[in-house]
Amino acid sequence: MTFHFTKPRTVAAPLLAAALVAAQMSAAVAQDKLAPLANGFPSQPIVLIVIDEPGSTDSVFASQIAEAASQISPQPVVVEHRVDFTNFGTWEGIAWIKDQGEIASQGYITYVLTIPDAMVDMAAIDIQSMTGMTTDDLNPVIATERVPFFLIQRSDAPWGDTLESFVEYGKANPGAIRHITGGPGGGQDAAMRFWLGNLGVTVTDIIGGNPSERALAVASGEGDITASPPDVLTPHFDAGKVELLLGAGATPFPAPWDKVPPTASLGMKDDPFSQTRTIATSPDVPVEHRDWLYTLFSTAAKSPALIEQRSKVNSLELIDLDPQEAKDLSTLGLDVSVKMFKDLGIYWGDQ
Repeated sequence: MTFHFTKPRTVAAPLLAAALVAAQMSAAVAQDKLAPLANGFPSQPIVLIVIDEPGSTDSVFASQIAEAASQISPQPVVVEHRVDFTNFGTWEGIAWIKDQGEIASQGYITYVLTIPDAMVDMAAIDIQSMTGMTTDDLNPVIATERVPFFLIQRSDAPWGDTLESFVEYGKANPGAIRHITGGPGGGQDAAMRFWLGNLGVTVTDIIGGNPSERALAVASGEGDITASPPDVLTPHFDAGKVELLLGAGATPFPAPWDKVPPTASLGMKDDPFSQTRTIATSPDVPVEHRDWLYTLFSTAAKSPALIEQRSKVNSLELIDLDPQEAKDLSTLGLDVSVKMFKDLGIYWGDQ
């Protein structure tokens, strides 16, 4: 099936001069601090929650942008980790945040998520019944970066190492290609289903654990293909165990993946299946508080130090989506996922 989704003196003098320079620099830094709103917001630290383990991809991102934001915020931005939620942690996290009262409703609690992964949850399962949350409860502040998912294959695949040969083989041998997946409901699984639907290839799904385990299964030949982000696939690529066939989005990829076609170049112009890293807050936060947070994190994301840090992530694209743009992207992700899941007969609402 095919889907179409159409940045002379005494020693004291030099010391005094240095002190004066330091004072001037401190004053300049102070002047660069964002002013609080007229109502005093923020008057206490801003918490940035990571719904994941310390050291995870989201955790590293949160620590780096929180450090940059704290340099310009009148209040520090502090990172906290929550690992006690289940597989649908984003929505459970939103429900928990809403229950924190005024500290949440004023905008002192923010959290990291990736779009459209959270929206795929909505297409895979009845999140409202499970958590009480709906898409109206997602209140993005900003999306600052995009990291594509890639379709990877084992390096010794019988069809060769090109996308064309993969598609030819897949069409001639329906179901013969083994797809290592985490199962419906994850962003990487949705990405693969979207790509395969557009390519007209039918595969056999094999449940294979977390993203690292799935990439290892492909690298070791226990499976043929999977969808994977750069940080997970890179060690296997460097070891010569996997090849990249395509990557999500419209932006060409840097070396050594500059020959890998972006999905938009193949006609998949509305492919939302990258990790678009986003910061959001409670749905009941006043708009002016949310807009202040947008200015804070947008300014922090443009700092040279943060740009240098984030540029170390292969294929990462720096972006700046405001609240409405990030919300629009989440809506696109949900719409594409629901349509795709309906066509595949796995949309929860049709069961």
